Amino acid sequence: MILALMLLAQVAAAQDAPVDVVERLGERVANAWFMDSESNRVELRNLTARGKPVVLTLIYFDCPMLCSLVQKGVIKAINESGLRLAEDYYGLTVSFSPKDRVPEARLRQGGYLQTLRNAGRAYPAHWPFLTGGDTAIRTLAESLGFRYRYDKEAEQYEHPAVSMILGPDGRISRYLYGVEFPARDLRLAVVEASEGKVGTTLDRVILRCFKYDPASRKYHFYVMGALRLGASGFALALAALLGFLWWREIKSARAGRPSPSRGTGA
Repeated sequence: MILALMLLAQVAAAQDAPVDVVERLGERVANAWFMDSESNRVELRNLTARGKPVVLTLIYFDCPMLCSLVQKGVIKAINESGLRLAEDYYGLTVSFSPKDRVPEARLRQGGYLQTLRNAGRAYPAHWPFLTGGDTAIRTLAESLGFRYRYDKEAEQYEHPAVSMILGPDGRISRYLYGVEFPARDLRLAVVEASEGKVGTTLDRVILRCFKYDPASRKYHFYVMGALRLGASGFALALAALLGFLWWREIKSARAGRPSPSRGTGA
């Protein structure tokens, strides 16, 4: 009861907070009930902790421009990254307008999924589009640190342009800002969130050479990581060289050793 009251107090305070993103890295996304595009009542935790990273976006369907740009930017980055829906990641889009309904969610879901590179294998269950009530929406938004507000005069929502990457257990792993970001950043964020379970060996090597910079909100070349990787590679190469020289020395010594003489019977 006390926890519920505390959560409601946080939600109420968030309504008056400025439009912003308060990063909650490592925290688990709050649980709440929503409706999916097939009119099924779904529990959020079953869609945020699915054993693979989740690419999460918060939009509203009547948004005149920004939401569409965010969603298209995510799709563009995914298509260029080579990531495969349901194999490397799941998608999840939630409307933060309580006025949005199931038919609109179904329409938007179908439109966006068709633009994925592997659209033939993109099923609604792999990238749900959800709608819900105001309390559920604000509970989710607050747990993500997603601060938005409704402008009554403009009859529009003011909100940040951001996408979230969740780990396989539903914890927030990374925030990606803007309406477009490099496909490399998205791929690295998904590989990072999966703790190496998604992606290739090359991805994991690259991740050691690139580090996320909170100031610029992008992945940048990490000199120390590259040096450590280079040092490790040099050490392995040196060990291999020494092993080869040692093996060759033994082989040469054996080749130069005189063969034992054979005795003859009387």
